[in-house]
Amino acid sequence: MSSRLVLVAFILMANAFFASSETALLSARKSRLIQLAESGNLGAQAALSLLGNPERLLSVVQVGVTLSSLALGWAGEETIFNLLFGFISPFATDTTRGVLHAIAFTLSFVIMTFSHVVLGEVIPKNLAIEKSDRLAILVAPVLLVFYRITGPFVLAIEKSSTTLSRLIGLSGEQHAGGHSAEELKYILSVSRRELQQFERDSMTRMLDLSNYYAREVMVPRTAVVSVSVDATLDQVLKTFLEHLYSRMPVYETTTENIIGILHFKDLIRVWEERRAATERHRPIRPFRLRRIVRKPLVVPETKPLNQLISDFRHHHTHVAIVVDEFGTISGLVTLEDALEQIFGEFEDEHDERRAAPASKETGTLELEGTTSIRDLETQYGFELPGDAGFETLAGFLLFQLGQIPSTGDTVDYGGRRFTIAGMDRNRIALVRIEETDSQAA
Repeated sequence: MSSRLVLVAFILMANAFFASSETALLSARKSRLIQLAESGNLGAQAALSLLGNPERLLSVVQVGVTLSSLALGWAGEETIFNLLFGFISPFATDTTRGVLHAIAFTLSFVIMTFSHVVLGEVIPKNLAIEKSDRLAILVAPVLLVFYRITGPFVLAIEKSSTTLSRLIGLSGEQHAGGHSAEELKYILSVSRRELQQFERDSMTRMLDLSNYYAREVMVPRTAVVSVSVDATLDQVLKTFLEHLYSRMPVYETTTENIIGILHFKDLIRVWEERRAATERHRPIRPFRLRRIVRKPLVVPETKPLNQLISDFRHHHTHVAIVVDEFGTISGLVTLEDALEQIFGEFEDEHDERRAAPASKETGTLELEGTTSIRDLETQYGFELPGDAGFETLAGFLLFQLGQIPSTGDTVDYGGRRFTIAGMDRNRIALVRIEETDSQAA
C-alpha cells in the first residue's frame, strides 16, 4: 500500500508540474527571457524555443496533463478506496457492507478530486504566476525532453487540432496587435515594485497625451511676450533680457499678426557681427529684424499633444503659434509646455518660486486663473463642468458670474467658495478656493 501511495504522490507532482509549466511559460516576460538567453542561459533558450511555437507548447503540456490526470484517476482512486475501506471494514456486517462500500467510494472520489484540483492545479498555477520568470527557466528543459519522448503523439495531436480548427473557421494566426493603451495603463498601475511613483505617473500621462490638446497647455495670446518687426536691436535685446526667453514671436503692425519666431542665438550672432565690424572699423550693416526671423509653425487649438510633439520634431522647432477655427491667433505653445504634461512642471533658475498652492491646515487653495479645468480635476479632485465652452478656472468663474468680476467677488459651487483674489485689468489673475461648511462636513 505504501508503494501505491508513493506512486499517487508522484503522479500528482507530475500533474502539478505540467499545470505550472504552461502558466509559467505563458506568463514569463519575453524580454527577460531574451536577455537571459543572450547571456547563455540554457533554460531561457529552451523557454524561447517552446514559446516560438505556442500550438506545440500547448499540445505538449496538454499531453502531460491528460496522461497524469488519467494515471491519477486510475491509481489514486483505487488506492484511497482500499485504504479507507481497510479502516472501516472491521465494522462492516452483511447488512452495512454495501453502505460502507459506497461511503468509502464517495470519500475516495472527493479526496482525489480535491487533491487533483488544489494540489495538482490551483496551487502550482498560483506559484507559476508569482514566480513565472524563474519557473519558466527551470521547467522548459524538462518539457523539451518530454517533447522528444512523446514527439509523434504530440505532432499527431497538433495536426489534428489544426485541421479541426480550420474546419470550424479558425485561421490559427497569432494576434500580434500588442497591448492597448488601457492595458498598458493597467500594467503600469500594478507595477508598484518595479517602477518608482514618478516613472509610473510619467508613463501613464504619456499614454494620455492624445487626450490633451494644444489649447489646454498654450500660453494665451494676452500673456505672450512679443516684439515688433520694426524694433531696434537694443529694444529687442532689452526685451529678451527682461523676460529671459530663448525664443520670442515677432509681429507686424499688431500683436495678432505674428510673422515669425526670433531665436536669441540668432540675435546674438547679429550683435557679434556688428561688434566685430565696429572693432575693425568696417561699415555696420543696418539692423533689419525681418532678416533673421524664422517661419513659425502654426497649429490648430485642437492639435493633440502627441501629434504636436511629433510636429516639433519634424519641423526642428520648439515653438508653435496656436490658432482657433477662424485662423485667429489664440496663443503660443512650446515643447516645454507639452513635456510638462508628462513630467510635471519644469522650473529653471530664472523662474519665480511660487508658494505651494494648497494649505492642509486651512483647506485653502490659491491658484492662477489660467489653471486648466482638467488640472483641477486630476490634481485636486474638483468636479467642474468641462463642456460649457471654457477650459480654465477663470473661464469657469466668468461663466458663473456672467460679467467681468472685481477683486473680492465670490462664487459658491460644489461645496467650495471661489473668491477673486487678484485681477489684472479685465483678467482674473488669482483665485482663492475654500471649502464651505457643507463640503467640510
